[in-house]
Amino acid sequence: MKTIVKPKSTSRAATRSAAKLTSEERRAAIVVAVRQVFAEKGFHGTTTRELAVDAGVSEALLFKHFPNKEALYAAMQISCSQQLGELVMQRLEALEPSASTLVILIHLLVSHMLSVKAPGEDDTSIQVRLMLHSILEDGEFARLRLQKLASCWIPKIEECLQAAIAAEEAVVGPVRPNVRGWFVHQLAAGVKIHLLPTVQVVDYGLSREQLAEQVVWFALRGIGLTDAAIKRYYNPAALALFAG
Repeated sequence: MKTIVKPKSTSRAATRSAAKLTSEERRAAIVVAVRQVFAEKGFHGTTTRELAVDAGVSEALLFKHFPNKEALYAAMQISCSQQLGELVMQRLEALEPSASTLVILIHLLVSHMLSVKAPGEDDTSIQVRLMLHSILEDGEFARLRLQKLASCWIPKIEECLQAAIAAEEAVVGPVRPNVRGWFVHQLAAGVKIHLLPTVQVVDYGLSREQLAEQVVWFALRGIGLTDAAIKRYYNPAALALFAG
């Protein structure tokens, strides 16, 4: 009987083109490649050997670009924090505070968190796994990752809520505006976590798009918008063009 020899497995990064990279390109490629293994095992559960294999380089080359695991993890943190859709954030900051802007803010957050990208695991899922491991360890990555929300998104939520309340399109309520904003983010993140396994933890009986719409409706009501305002401003198909 003829023996079939299976080829040795290769890392995700090793499947890239063998074209020679500059030092900066190599460094950037390593940073991107190691996200998955950090997401799967966290900082403390990952070895430099595993990181090198995942990046398709030797440990010696890895240490040439990063003196230690801490430096590589820090570079990955910075890289992730810079990928929050700068153009979209600029568009949002330019909008006048209002109930309609509030709807846009929450729709974009939820649709981004619950989006599906093929093939393989989408980048949002990797970010959520990194966040979970960070929270279970020292929280440094999670805090860095949320700085953009804390400095831009949450203040915008507060301004929009105040404008919506003044226009009688939202209720005052006992919950502080900035806390309402964080609760919306944590709601979207919590739903995303339950979708992470191949067989999702909760079967909502909805497509991903339908689920996102349900989460948005729940979040908009929870944050204080009236049903009339939600019906007036929430059009998922139209809002999808905003980030285009």
